[in-house]
Amino acid sequence: MDLLNIIKIITTIITGAIALIIGLRVLFLNKNDLLHIWFALYFVSTSLGFIIYAIYHLILNNPTIIIPLMITAQIFFNFTTIALTMTLVVLEKHRKVSMSLKYLGTMLILLFVMSIGYFVFIPHLEMDDYALDIVNTHTDPALFIFVNAIRLLLTSYAAIRYIIITRKMGSETKNRTKNRMKWFSLGLIIIIFGLITNLAGGLLSSILLEILALVIIDTGAFLILKGFLI
Repeated sequence: MDLLNIIKIITTIITGAIALIIGLRVLFLNKNDLLHIWFALYFVSTSLGFIIYAIYHLILNNPTIIIPLMITAQIFFNFTTIALTMTLVVLEKHRKVSMSLKYLGTMLILLFVMSIGYFVFIPHLEMDDYALDIVNTHTDPALFIFVNAIRLLLTSYAAIRYIIITRKMGSETKNRTKNRMKWFSLGLIIIIFGLITNLAGGLLSSILLEILALVIIDTGAFLILKGFLI
């Protein structure tokens, strides 16, 4: 395995660990609040996706389990965007309403739509690279673009809504609440740049861009955490 791939795996593990720590921290700040719970699910799901991603890139003696692990990681990544969107629903609707079939059910259907393609157009392992101890999986380009487009759209929608909510807050709104929303918005904007960079890295098969994307995503995650700690 070459140096860049080793760096990518190490960066992925660090990103997964950071996301897990942030997710647990957000949850423990208020275990009974749905906003905290959905943000915690967002970070924990992100963590599991990256950890599984790192694990299957280290499997060099059993190619048969790599693709199932790869699909599992992608499903976790899909769920992150669902959890992020649900934070908006919780914020803008009554807590009980947000968990109704209308909203939660719609999000679960969207998760199904995002994930079913991996079982129809099953990714495959690049065996030439695998012989060189490099784990590279190939996803149908149309499916790759489709799934990543939905992730970007949902994340962008969340960022825009958080910005709008922040601007609508009047002078009577507590500074703490308004500052928290600003950090949420900034964190999501940076994560969007990370997702775009990751998409470019995947399309161009650039490990450097993929590593840069992880660093950018980590930065955005820390800014969201800062919002919770205000």
